[in-house]
Amino acid sequence: MRAISRCLIIRSRTAEPMPQRCAKPSIALATVTSPSFLVGTQVMIHSFLAHNRWFDGDIIVFCADPDDRVAPTLEAQFPRVSCRRASAELDAAIDHLVAARPDLATRRDRFLSLESFALTGYDKVLFCDSDLLFQGDVAGLLDGETRLVACPDGAMLRGNRRDRMTLEEIAADDGDPLATSFNAGLMLIDAALRGPAIAEALRARLAPTAWQAVLSQHTDQAVLNLEFHECVTLVSTAYNLMIGHRIDSHASEPVRLSEAKVLHFNGQAKPWRMDRQLAGASRDAALIEALRYWYDAYLAMLTAHHFNQGRTA
Repeated sequence: MRAISRCLIIRSRTAEPMPQRCAKPSIALATVTSPSFLVGTQVMIHSFLAHNRWFDGDIIVFCADPDDRVAPTLEAQFPRVSCRRASAELDAAIDHLVAARPDLATRRDRFLSLESFALTGYDKVLFCDSDLLFQGDVAGLLDGETRLVACPDGAMLRGNRRDRMTLEEIAADDGDPLATSFNAGLMLIDAALRGPAIAEALRARLAPTAWQAVLSQHTDQAVLNLEFHECVTLVSTAYNLMIGHRIDSHASEPVRLSEAKVLHFNGQAKPWRMDRQLAGASRDAALIEALRYWYDAYLAMLTAHHFNQGRTA
């Protein structure tokens, strides 16, 4: 029985009906990081744990080189974290694609998120980009029997769609577009969409011949939209409010920043990249508000780390 399905009632001839307790669903948090994203990962994980105290699962961090300073730092700071390499099969598929498409070399690590779909042993996996900031409880995402939960991407927020083959953004009534397209920054992945067969299908999408048709600038998000556009259930952008889309295109975001459960600093203006913030703030004052929330969370993380170190000293 799936852990999130209804509980069964066991009836006895000699006793009153007693409800059988449902097994607690096993949930893992997964993300991708690198040395340049380390501080973002620290804030993301700390803010998630601070606002989602029900979570007691594993935290899995994929990185190209877990032996660098990333793994020791994260595993010392967060006892539930384990840093891992992607599988040899995924690494080889990414290398093959990058050799054919050198323009993707600087974005190679983004494809590591695909390893989340190879994870087994969990009822649900919540994948989160390392540039997310949690401001609220996201347990509501766990309701229902959906295979994949995500939020609309920038094209949908602008009232457009994506071409089925190229993923190029087009008008909603132009040609034969995808009915839905989603941002891969936050995804709740059911066990039905994880495992060896799924992982192999995603690696096949990385073949240079398969990639030739892709005109979108996305990486892992392109792969996942091509594979799962018919499986996804879209939820409110309150669970993935994308700051970068506000700055770059002023896409429609009906949720106020202060009310969003998750802020997503997609795009160039990362909170820890001070050199990139002036241009973004000049185009959209909302970035200034969003940065204030992130810096508050950063200070909270530092404070918690300080006191934790004091207790273990």
